Amino acid sequence: MTKPSALALLPLAIMAANVHAEDVYEMDNVVVTASRTAQTIDETLAPVTVISRKDIEQSQASSVPELLKRVPGMQVATTGGAGSTTSIYLRGTKTAQTLVLLDGHRIDSATSGSASLQHINPDMIERIEVVRGPRSSLYGADAVGGVIQIFTRKGHADPRLSLKVGAGSRGTSEYGVNYGGNVEGTRFNIGGKLFETNGYDNTAIKTGYAGDDDAYRNKSFTASVSHTFDNQIEAGFNLLHSEGKNEYDNTWNTDVRPYDEFRFSTVNAFLNLPVTDSWTTRINTGYSNELGENFQKMPNGTHTKNGSIKSMRNTASWLNDVAWADNQLLTTGIDYTNDRIDTKPTSYSVNSRYNKAVFVQNQSSFENSDLQVGLRRDKNEAFGYKTTGNISWGVNLSDDYRLISSYGTAFRAPSMMDLYYPGSENPDLKPEKSKNAEIELRGIINDTSHWSVTAFQNDMDDMLIWFSTGPMTGYMENVEKARIRGIEASLTTQLAAWDITASATYLDPKNLSDDPKVKDKVLQRRARQLFSLDADRTFGRFSFGGTLRAQGKSYDDVENHDRLSGFATVDLRTSYRFTPAVKGELKLVNLMDKEYQTTKSYEGEPRGVFVSMTWTPEI
Repeated sequence: MTKPSALALLPLAIMAANVHAEDVYEMDNVVVTASRTAQTIDETLAPVTVISRKDIEQSQASSVPELLKRVPGMQVATTGGAGSTTSIYLRGTKTAQTLVLLDGHRIDSATSGSASLQHINPDMIERIEVVRGPRSSLYGADAVGGVIQIFTRKGHADPRLSLKVGAGSRGTSEYGVNYGGNVEGTRFNIGGKLFETNGYDNTAIKTGYAGDDDAYRNKSFTASVSHTFDNQIEAGFNLLHSEGKNEYDNTWNTDVRPYDEFRFSTVNAFLNLPVTDSWTTRINTGYSNELGENFQKMPNGTHTKNGSIKSMRNTASWLNDVAWADNQLLTTGIDYTNDRIDTKPTSYSVNSRYNKAVFVQNQSSFENSDLQVGLRRDKNEAFGYKTTGNISWGVNLSDDYRLISSYGTAFRAPSMMDLYYPGSENPDLKPEKSKNAEIELRGIINDTSHWSVTAFQNDMDDMLIWFSTGPMTGYMENVEKARIRGIEASLTTQLAAWDITASATYLDPKNLSDDPKVKDKVLQRRARQLFSLDADRTFGRFSFGGTLRAQGKSYDDVENHDRLSGFATVDLRTSYRFTPAVKGELKLVNLMDKEYQTTKSYEGEPRGVFVSMTWTPEI
């Protein structure tokens, strides 16, 4: 497990600059999210999971949350079927405590603080990197549980066209096209996708409109263009747009049929510049716009608009990598974010805020160990200055074993919805703070087999918890103390020609507040046990695979009155390549038709069958 020198990694940093893994498709062993510089996976000083384009296609996943379920320590909760509100819990931290990036650009909502992962189609994605553990010293607020970075598809090799059509249970249909390639240093990719489903009745209440199926429609488009000049300067942009309609149930008024119309767009431009042989600089600017409009169909057949929420974000960053000595890589940068919101019919008392930050990180490589130290200073318009840091040390016990210990601090600034939501305002909320310590042991069995075991403890102060007082009422409050302890284990191997990926996690997520209502209670919706197993094998033109997901019981409320039972589901998948250009796929979801809930009163996906055909003609 010897690590290349910082100077040797610098060419990779140029290609993966500005948190854009432009060539990671061709270098599957290189990631950039863990340190904002290029590193090989086995030499990162943080637990990292990579979901490659090959993994995405092999899984036949229809959503990003479905893909994320394979990540160790990741729990997913939904309020219905496709397109419904989705929550993720990484290592027991809640959705807004995990930072989500799209091509290096923050995509969490300026109002809720959560990213709409359910609206990003997997066919638009090149790769996903998930870093577990705090990364506020690199990314600032929200990176408490970790960082999820999604990279949209880029062009590679000769131009290639792909057409896809699919259908399945519950009136599901999909139509997609993708075209991309690399021509004389210009890389490009454009893609479009239409996904529609009639959905299913996902609530326990079966009266009125609450007993109907809930449909979902998503139209997506992505584009990227970049060019590398003879002097190795690279410039380009990335664009993703999704829009559609999502129906859901009003469980306290079953005489109306509510639905949301959504639109999400993000675009960013970047410039990578190798100043000298040992210094690279890169600039990234981005803009995102998210609009949600709420409607409902009345008993008389008319449609009324209840309101809308629009959030806009401008970002800019300037990063520098300097190999200032042999085996020393210094990374410094400046980040800027400005958020604005527009809500109707009622406005928030505060509708904009900015965040400025500077950070510095140094990576040192020694003969048998590596050291990474980072420090960041944020200035948030609402909360003033926050300082976070991280230190990680990895020691090679032998050629096949590595021990890594780390300590990091993080914070999350309350969102504008937390602070100013009309009727539940609490402008006195304080930022959440955390201190995380962990130790990880990694091992390599052979070229196709590796494993890791990590133990961690995250101590949190002023954690934000929603205390519900009714179906749509409640208040957000800081609780003094919370603690999340855990052990996670993962294994990737090949057994009898089967590709196996497995993980198991045990969590102890506990509220340590002095409030007797919640003291020593399990944190809301956090399961103590999580297990994931994926197995796939190829037989010539035919492939077969399956997925087992299991989780223990959890509670849907902060006082642990509403118990959600543990469950396990099994999915099967197969594909057949009829010709080099034509491939057919078949997926069976929830083989045993298991009834389960990840959120109170909302049923999990029932058994379903889905088929698709992909044509990749020679052009």
